[in-house]
Amino acid sequence: MRISIFPLSGAVLYPGLQLPLHIFEPRYRALVKDALARDRRIGMIQPRNHPANTRTEEGAPLYSIGCLGKIDEVEALDDGRFNLLLQGEA
Repeated sequence: MRISIFPLSGAVLYPGLQLPLHIFEPRYRALVKDALARDRRIGMIQPRNHPANTRTEEGAPLYSIGCLGKIDEVEALDDGRFNLLLQGEA
């Protein structure tokens, strides 16, 4: 199974719970489009950022445990951004 990985500092998805997301960065817009074209699943995982760095840097190492989420609701905005409701899967 191929899934898109969304490394987002400070956002944790748990099985059975929902996480609202506003997607605005070009790399994550592409990630969402890819997930929507396949099975609507995204892997949420925390990056191992330096504590002083709150922005996720591309290529940052990731923790080994995350949560699989399915895009439950999606609002595609005219400027290419997305509002999503991600549902954590068990």
